Amino acid sequence: MTTPFDRLIAIMNDLREKCPWDQKQTYESLRQLTIEETYELADAITEGNSSALKEELGDLLLHIVFYAKIASEKSQFDINDVIRGICEKLIARHPHIYSDVKVENEEDVKRNWEKLKMKEGKKSVLSGV
Repeated sequence: MTTPFDRLIAIMNDLREKCPWDQKQTYESLRQLTIEETYELADAITEGNSSALKEELGDLLLHIVFYAKIASEKSQFDINDVIRGICEKLIARHPHIYSDVKVENEEDVKRNWEKLKMKEGKKSVLSGV
């Protein structure tokens, strides 16, 4: 049985193969569209509109799959690499769950998260934004 995610991947493969517009897209051409979709997601959250939230999350998921497809075509990485990467990052940034770090509250978690990000070479949590 095919999962909805597998179906999305199959559709993206079809679009990149058969649709002239989708075939021409690049990281750069999608960038502004991704920013627009992110703002639309923020608006849906602000409005408390769960139907719009679901739709905008789908649009962002499409963009993630689209970027990964382009990367796969360039032999850079694929969607599974993206998923593996975020899994490893989440485990590394939650040592209070997956290791022996002790925390008392959410502030301890936040402080630890920021320390871990700084160790990764980020000047601040918002660096690059």
